[in-house]
Amino acid sequence: MLVIVGASASGKTEIANHLVNTYHYVKSVTTTTRDMRAYEQNHSHYHFISKETFHDLIEQDAFVETSEYQHALYGLQKSEVDTNKVVILDPNGCNAVLKMYPNDVCIVYIQSSKEIRQSRMLARGDTQAHIKKRLMSDDEVFHPSKLEMIHLTIDNHHQSIHHIAQKIHTFYEQFKKEKKI
Repeated sequence: MLVIVGASASGKTEIANHLVNTYHYVKSVTTTTRDMRAYEQNHSHYHFISKETFHDLIEQDAFVETSEYQHALYGLQKSEVDTNKVVILDPNGCNAVLKMYPNDVCIVYIQSSKEIRQSRMLARGDTQAHIKKRLMSDDEVFHPSKLEMIHLTIDNHHQSIHHIAQKIHTFYEQFKKEKKI
């Protein structure tokens, strides 16, 4: 499984979408209790569910991992894990998936400057207060030291999404060959 991790507005979603559209990866859809943004669709961007339903799924041992971020719950359901899939996770999620599938997970860390991320958040309609809060918490939450393993680091400052996706795809294909996945 290809796992992409990075701070808010680092370009993770665009990269994952490009991998899906160009290289035919299947996007694993994570589950969350956070409110849906105006441009998002249920079961496409996330499985949006209530906290009660989320806790029911925890009781059923349906998740590989769960985490809390900005007062919302997030989790990757076991049914969403597969070799040809790409998923976006936070560092806790990456570490949990890596622990459960140590030889089958390739972790790609996307980094991007605060200025670029702030401009992307403004463009998607986030409020100034929300942006400030995310930028401050992301410095700690998404610091590379929080990850037990990073197989590839990508600098998403001035490269095209196409070029980044191509780099990731090439790297992952080699990773699968070496791991015999």
